[in-house]
Amino acid sequence: MKKRARHILIFRFSAIGDIAIGAPLVRAYAEANPQVRFTMVSQPRLETLFSGIDNLSFFPVDFKGKYRGFRGLTRLYRDLSRTRPTDIADLHNVTRTWVLRGYFFFNLLKIAFLHKGRAEKSELTRKKNKQLRQLPSMLSRYESVFAGLGLENINFAGREYISRARKNGEHIRIGIAPFAKHKGKAWPYEYMEQVVSTLSEDKRFQIFLFGGGRTEETLLHAMEQKYSGVESAAGKYTLEEELEILKSLDLMVSMDSANMHLASFVGTPVMSIWGATHPYAGFYGWNQNPENAVQLDLECRPCSVFGNKECYRGDYACLMNIKPQMVLDKVLSLTSRE
Repeated sequence: MKKRARHILIFRFSAIGDIAIGAPLVRAYAEANPQVRFTMVSQPRLETLFSGIDNLSFFPVDFKGKYRGFRGLTRLYRDLSRTRPTDIADLHNVTRTWVLRGYFFFNLLKIAFLHKGRAEKSELTRKKNKQLRQLPSMLSRYESVFAGLGLENINFAGREYISRARKNGEHIRIGIAPFAKHKGKAWPYEYMEQVVSTLSEDKRFQIFLFGGGRTEETLLHAMEQKYSGVESAAGKYTLEEELEILKSLDLMVSMDSANMHLASFVGTPVMSIWGATHPYAGFYGWNQNPENAVQLDLECRPCSVFGNKECYRGDYACLMNIKPQMVLDKVLSLTSRE
């Protein structure tokens, strides 16, 4: 009897940044194992991150529509079963994937899942007696899942950043993403506007603004109208088109946010601003230089893995005390020509 070809389903439903972190690794495993079929099961809008590889397909899931609720998960299981998987790589390990894994368990599939390291992250972020140390990166945790399925170590390594050969007189292209999902990650908007204002006065720079959602689009459009040499990309382009813009940048300035990971995906250097969160938690941009993180050494940092906790001091000093000039100085040092 002919042995069935191997087919690995990969689960990661959110958040955008965490999916983007895993995209280079998923692509690398697919390319290194052409005899294995891989299917990424994730958000429809992120399909482009996994396109262009023959043995890597994409299965979009909409939990607000067709796959909503428990009945939706049952429907999703049935639809995925039709693809005849042999393995499950759960890069999420949440309630939805537990249910799906439970269904597939009875199909005798090989299953490996993400270990999030909650205990060590708690030690890193607790109020007293913090254990300040670098934890395994999210990328390495994902890699452990694939290793758990018996896939060979691919010696995954970061690539070189794209070096744009600027012609004489060509602008230095800087991307700025001033928003983050949680308050503990968001540098004051008025601070970032000061940075944009100052950079716009220097004719060497061309600035692109990134964000999503109606509120962010409105704010960025207003900034675009207010300052010369500034263009808002918010709401104007598809993700594929935004990635092309990100790829063309000399530098991306962002929070600890999805835009840091999307820029990392296309090989663009990122200068990131950190508040309540910390690179030690393992969510730093793939292959980014640790020296490009702007952050303050405070006794209370980090207090959160995701930035979703209220500041117990009440002043968000980790963000408020990073002044615009500090960010400007860093941007200028990273974009200066020798």
